[in-house]
Amino acid sequence: MSNHPVHPATVHFPIAFTLLAGFLDTVYAASANPLTSKFVNSTIKTLDIQLAPATFPILSHYVTLLILITSAPAVVSGALELMPVIKRDGFGSKKAKAGILHAVVNDLTVFGAAYNFWTRRQKIGFVPSETNLLISILIAIPATLFAAYLGGQLVYQYGMGIGRGQTKSKKAQ
Repeated sequence: MSNHPVHPATVHFPIAFTLLAGFLDTVYAASANPLTSKFVNSTIKTLDIQLAPATFPILSHYVTLLILITSAPAVVSGALELMPVIKRDGFGSKKAKAGILHAVVNDLTVFGAAYNFWTRRQKIGFVPSETNLLISILIAIPATLFAAYLGGQLVYQYGMGIGRGQTKSKKAQ
């Protein structure tokens, strides 16, 4: 088990929670905008969703806390798996560069989540500011999707985490 890469098992919740928080903030922002509020309310009614858009900031705030909690193991395990690559190949290899970019983009989303959580914590109903919405919708969602793409590239193109824990093949007798 110690040879199994931990990072891939730790990333799914932070990705899902980041996308969910962004979705909740998007729906809330659309429901608060006079140009789109009728459409949002009609859609919510049509889909028989039992939550009022005013509850979405509360849900988003607590989902953001889940982002922060579940990101900790993902960040630590990612750093621990990237460090040997940097030590072995240096910062100049394509694999190391992709790993560093992956880490930086993910760190950006975690810092954005921390900012959103901290700045919304004392607001009534955890209502997001325009800056919170910008971070959640226009930065975190695309950054998370891009970082996930880079993670896939690290695995499928560069073989990151592949072949660990395998026994050496025996020579044919």
